[in-house]
Amino acid sequence: MKLFFVVLDGVADEPIKEFGNSTPLEAAETPNLDYLASNGITGRIRIMGKYAPETDTGVMALFGFDPLKYHRGRGPLEAYGIGYNFKEGSLALRGNFATVEKNRVVDKRAGRIQSKEARKLVNEINDNVKLEDVKFELLHALNYRVVLIMKTTKFKFSHLITNTHPGYKRLRGHLEVAVKKESKMYRLCKPLVKRKSAILTAKVVNEFIDKTREVLEQSSINKRREKRGLKKANMILFRGAGTELPKLENLKKKYGLKWFCIGDTPAERGIARLLGMELIKGLPEPECDKLSSSSNIKEIKKAVRKDMRIRAKAVKDNLSRYDAFYLHIKGADPFGHAGLPEHKRVVIEGIDKWLIKKLVDLSDLENDVVIITSDHTTSCVARAHTATPVPVLIAGRGMESDNINKFGESFVKRGSLKTIKATQILEAVMDRIGDFS
Repeated sequence: MKLFFVVLDGVADEPIKEFGNSTPLEAAETPNLDYLASNGITGRIRIMGKYAPETDTGVMALFGFDPLKYHRGRGPLEAYGIGYNFKEGSLALRGNFATVEKNRVVDKRAGRIQSKEARKLVNEINDNVKLEDVKFELLHALNYRVVLIMKTTKFKFSHLITNTHPGYKRLRGHLEVAVKKESKMYRLCKPLVKRKSAILTAKVVNEFIDKTREVLEQSSINKRREKRGLKKANMILFRGAGTELPKLENLKKKYGLKWFCIGDTPAERGIARLLGMELIKGLPEPECDKLSSSSNIKEIKKAVRKDMRIRAKAVKDNLSRYDAFYLHIKGADPFGHAGLPEHKRVVIEGIDKWLIKKLVDLSDLENDVVIITSDHTTSCVARAHTATPVPVLIAGRGMESDNINKFGESFVKRGSLKTIKATQILEAVMDRIGDFS
């Protein structure tokens, strides 16, 4: 018996006028998702109550851990996800290479700069930036994504600082949410409380950003990008400060299952590692992550096909070695942020054709269990994450059909699961199927 837990990052959406008020998921031709829905139970998951979740908080909730209680900042998670053994008391922040002109944020991902150039910029920063009383290490994660680690013996770091990334608001505590109306102006890091630790932490983050910007402006890599008509990566936008990792229960100890994670980005890999999963090694950087709003449909189809075939093969090759598979699939989310529903629809169809079809072929619904859901809604209308519940299907052992024949947001509202909390989903499945052996 096998368990397949598939998280389609940001696949959920809102009704789109050009699709006749269907969502991209509903407008897509998804015979394999529909097959699983019609042979299982469906419903909706409320990920994080009134808050619009991010990938890290969404995934944490789906595996049974309330982010309001367990979350400790995205920075430490991403550091852990790229293999860095983060030590409590250090400071970690997630960063994006970005393009800024006269303190106006032109592009939050620097034209989706790819890893080859991004790594060189990271090396230039590590070689040329020096901070007083603080040691740092800038780590490359994936394409435009980086993680900043800081250490000091002179003062205590605090996570209670604001994000400099304009798309995410830091609430008091560790939680951050997508803002409803995004500022285009770059903002300094500020302390959230009037404590020495927070004041000094914000100060050193701003010092790092200023010195980094000087290096990036002078970089030959950026000068070449300008000549090629590409956006400069002349700033790093930070968010998700944290000084410790969350303490999550090992899933193998909890359920007796040996888990395998097939995921691309540091956030989900960090959570999977904390949960005791083995992470896939040597996974090529996803082609879908290199796509942009200017990519044509042919390019999108080619990228999705390549990415999904690789992930499907990874499941097949490891089927005998593991009991449970967590697949985190990123492809649809960026086009929600870009406000491109047709591009998102095409990605969803490719996922269904090249990945979900393979899972249907590999699974035995008499004995195995397939869970498919999303970590958050990424609205093409708002171009951001929202708190709207996401669809879920559970097919296989112990699941009697609730006669929902289409996997889509409006269809699963009638499903037998109704609307449940994300923290309940895995526990409910394990209770329902009984002994997993």
